[in-house]
Amino acid sequence: MRKSLLLLAVLLWTSASFAQYRDIRVGLLRDITTRQLLVMGDGGPLTIWADGKQVGSLQADDGLVLHCTATGITGKSLELDVSAKESLVFRSPMGKGFRVRSTKPRTSERDYPGSLEVRRASGAFLLIATVPLEEYVAGVVQSEAGKGHDIEYYKLQAVSCRTYALANARRHASEGFEVCDLTHCQVFKGRNLIDTIRQAVALTRDLVVVDANIRLIHATFHSNCGGETMDAQDLWSQSEPYLVSTMDTFCLHSPHATWRKAVLRSTWLAYLKNNFGVPTEDSAVADRFTNDVPACRDIWLANAWPQVPVEKVRTDMGFRSAFFSMHAEGDSVIFDGRGFGHGVGLCQEGAMEMARDGFSYTDILHHYFAEVHLVDVKNLDFFRDDGL
Repeated sequence: MRKSLLLLAVLLWTSASFAQYRDIRVGLLRDITTRQLLVMGDGGPLTIWADGKQVGSLQADDGLVLHCTATGITGKSLELDVSAKESLVFRSPMGKGFRVRSTKPRTSERDYPGSLEVRRASGAFLLIATVPLEEYVAGVVQSEAGKGHDIEYYKLQAVSCRTYALANARRHASEGFEVCDLTHCQVFKGRNLIDTIRQAVALTRDLVVVDANIRLIHATFHSNCGGETMDAQDLWSQSEPYLVSTMDTFCLHSPHATWRKAVLRSTWLAYLKNNFGVPTEDSAVADRFTNDVPACRDIWLANAWPQVPVEKVRTDMGFRSAFFSMHAEGDSVIFDGRGFGHGVGLCQEGAMEMARDGFSYTDILHHYFAEVHLVDVKNLDFFRDDGL
């Protein structure tokens, strides 16, 4: 029954009309505390709503400076004076979107599709953009991938970013939005301006990645796996059948394929002793924990006792990855590493190389994620209604 339904879904996404599925609420400028803000239309006017009531219209050539006060929000432009106790909402009747810039502290201007809600929260502004999903996806792909890549890589990023957003749509529910604009969720710096990304998003419109049980996958990614991706269970103690280790030769000559770092031997041994109880005063033990060349990715440092999780070492020591060898050299320990990031799921630099080599985005997807399928997001309700 499940296989028949899956086949039906695949057929449906090839023929369905791709209407806009939904909007997504994004918390903006989450890396700063904003107390003064400039809001403008992006090529068109903005209607202004104060605490749910329309109070004016901001012309395309005007900008509204907002201040967060002890009693609410005040705004002033060349033509307007507005105020609200709790929130101001800016909507673009022409669908042009809006521009925003923090002036305390000062940031560069960004332009966004959709509408903007500005709330007062703990003496500062909380900014929430309501953005059409496909435009959000395009903006994330531009922010995460940048320019100059093959369209097949952009297609892959589009389906991955779309899947991630929908799978994590409750991540910031307690704060009034769905996802933030930082690496905690996905980086979103505003409207996409790259034509190839726009084409890639349009060609994969509404497509998401699901596992064998028709659940949205955790479309996790990292910069470079160093030649071997990692099993999710080995990193997060939670098994996902599609996040399994795979060999990857495509990333081996990429910028982040290797790294090297030297640490004072005394500093390294003190770290092991103080944090994990390694008896480093024993010369044999010290030698084991300063000279090791693993044949593949290990979970435990040098596969020795006491157990030292290499992922914890990566975090504590600021290493680029948890995939490394080590050897003593004078009064230092030299760490020769492979890859950049946690190593689970999609290897970005490997995927880029596969796209350059002529692989399709579906080929790349199946290389890094096991037993997954592409379906139209609108068809997920069909499966859920069927009790799956």
